Amino acid sequence: MSIPDQSRINRVRDALWQRSGGGASVMVGSGFSRNALKTRPDANDPPTWREVAKAIYGKLYGDRDAIAEASQTSDFLKLAQEYEVAFGRGDLHRFIRNLIRDDDFKPGDLHTRLLRLPWRDVFTTNWDTLLERARTSVVGRAYSVVRNMDEIPLANRPRIVKLHGSLPAHFPLIFTKEDYRTYPKKFAPFVNTAQQAIMETVFCLIGFSGDDPNFLEWSGWVRDNLGNAAPKIYLAGWLNLSSRGRRMLEELNVVPIDLAFHPKADEWPEHLRHQYATEWILHTLERGKPYDVTAWPSTIEQEHALLPTHLEPVEVVKSYTPQEEPISPSFESGNASDSVRQLLEIWEHNRKIYPGWLAIPSSELQLLSLSTNEWEPTILQVFPDFAPIDRLNAIRELVWRKEILLEPILSQLESAAEEALKSIDCHSRTIDGVVDRAIEWASVREAWRTVALALVTIARFRLDKDAFEKRIAALSPFLNDHLDVAQRIHHERCLWAIYALDFERLADLVKDWQTENCDPVWMMRKAAILSEMDQKDDAIELLNHALSAIRENPGDERSLAGPSREGWALLQAQTFER
Repeated sequence: MSIPDQSRINRVRDALWQRSGGGASVMVGSGFSRNALKTRPDANDPPTWREVAKAIYGKLYGDRDAIAEASQTSDFLKLAQEYEVAFGRGDLHRFIRNLIRDDDFKPGDLHTRLLRLPWRDVFTTNWDTLLERARTSVVGRAYSVVRNMDEIPLANRPRIVKLHGSLPAHFPLIFTKEDYRTYPKKFAPFVNTAQQAIMETVFCLIGFSGDDPNFLEWSGWVRDNLGNAAPKIYLAGWLNLSSRGRRMLEELNVVPIDLAFHPKADEWPEHLRHQYATEWILHTLERGKPYDVTAWPSTIEQEHALLPTHLEPVEVVKSYTPQEEPISPSFESGNASDSVRQLLEIWEHNRKIYPGWLAIPSSELQLLSLSTNEWEPTILQVFPDFAPIDRLNAIRELVWRKEILLEPILSQLESAAEEALKSIDCHSRTIDGVVDRAIEWASVREAWRTVALALVTIARFRLDKDAFEKRIAALSPFLNDHLDVAQRIHHERCLWAIYALDFERLADLVKDWQTENCDPVWMMRKAAILSEMDQKDDAIELLNHALSAIRENPGDERSLAGPSREGWALLQAQTFER
C-alpha cells in the first residue's frame, strides 16, 4: 500500500540521488518553518500567510480577529501594499521583524535532515534564518548562502538562496503586491537562477500550500518565461486538494504530491498534519539513497531515521548490495561442502554487482585477497563432491577473483581448471560424453570461456608455447560469443610476440587489430603496445579515441566502469607528456 502520488515522489527521490544527470533542487516555503524549535516557552508559532494577513488587517482596520472578506491570495499581497502606503516601507519591515521573531526559534531536526539530502541547490522564500543556521549541523555538505544578487556569482554549490530577502538586515523583504509585480525585472538574477534550476534539475516545493502567494507567483513567472519548455514542478505536502484543485494545478504545470491521501492520514491529529506530511516526505527521500558502489564488497547498512508507525508505509528503494563474505572457513567436519556451496553463492552474487574497476582499489584489495586465499584450499579440497558444472562455476569464481586481484593462479587450480574444461563440451552440450540439454548452456559457455581465457594468460606467463596455442585454439568456437573474447586473444598474441622478441609478428598483429566498436579498454591496451613499439603519435591518437568513447557513454548508476577507464586513460596519457 502506498499513496496515490507515490510515483511522483519517486521521481523526485530518484533524481535527488542520481550520481550523474541534473539531480534535484528544492524551494522551501513558510510552512516548513513551523518545524522549528522554540527558544523560549512563551514564543508564538511561526505565522502562516493567513495569520500574517490577519495581523496586518488588524493594524490597518483595528479588528485583529477579522480578515478581509475576500480571502484570495492576491488580497494578502494587497493588504501588505496598503500597509506600506499607510505606514511606509521601514515600518513594514519592522512589522515583519516583530511578527516573525527569528530569535525565538532554532532549527529543528527536519531542517537538518532536509539539508543533509544531496540537493543541487536550496531556494527559499522565507525571511527567517533557520536554514542558514541549520547548515552548521550538516556534516559532508558545505552550503553557501546567497542573500542578495551580488553574492550569486561568488557562491559555490550547494547554495541556500534567499529569494525574498532575509532577516535581520537584508532588505527589501519581498511582500507587497508591487514587490511581486516588479520582482522579475528588479531581481532578474534571482529569477534566472531559479529558472535555471527548474530547467536543469527536478524541482520540488516543500512548505507551500496551493494558494501560497509565493508558490503562485513563482510558478507564474516560470510559465511566463519558459512557456511550453517549462518542466514540471513538484508540490509536496498536506494539500488536501479537490479533484478540481488538482486539475487546476496540473494545468499550471504543477505536479501535486498530496499527503492528505496517505493511508493513515485519517489518524493524524489536525494540528500535526503538515508536520507528519513533511516527515513522510523526508523519510521517503532519505530511503532513496543507493548503495555506495565505491564501498564494494562491504555490506555497509544505510542509516535512516526511525520510521514511526503512523507514517508507514514508506517505500524503500531496492538496492543492489553485496552479501557479507565469511573471511575464512569455519565449519565442523563433514560440513565443508555445504559451507563452500553457500560461499560460492555469495561470491557469485558479489561478482555480478562488481562496480567495474579495471584495477580494484587498494582499500578493498587486502580483505578480498585474504578471503580468497583463505578459502581456496578448502574449495579445491571438496571438488570431488561437486558435479562437473558446479566445479566449473567454482573455478570461475576463484579465477575471476585472482584476475581482479592481479594474483597468480597456482598449479593446483590450473590443473583443476583444465580437467573441468575437458569434461564439458559446450558445442555438443555434453558432460563427460553424456548429452544434457536441461542445463542452462548459455551461462555454462560464459563460465567455460572465462576460465579458458585465464588459462591462456597462465601459459603466456609460463612461456609455454604449446599450451598457449592449444588453449587459444580451444577458444575458437567462442569468438562470436562476445567481442571481448577476440579482443583478449589478440591482446594475448601481441604480448606473446613482445615476450618472444618477435617484432615483425608484433607489427602484423597490431596492424590487423581492430578495436573500434568495443570496450574502449582495448584501445587503451593497444595504445600501450604502440607506445612500446615507439609509435607514440599513433598511440596518442588511439588513446584520444578511447577517451572520447568513454566520455560519450553515459554509463550506469551502479557501475564505475566508465570512471575507472577514464582515470586509467588519463594516467596513461600523462606518460606521453614526460
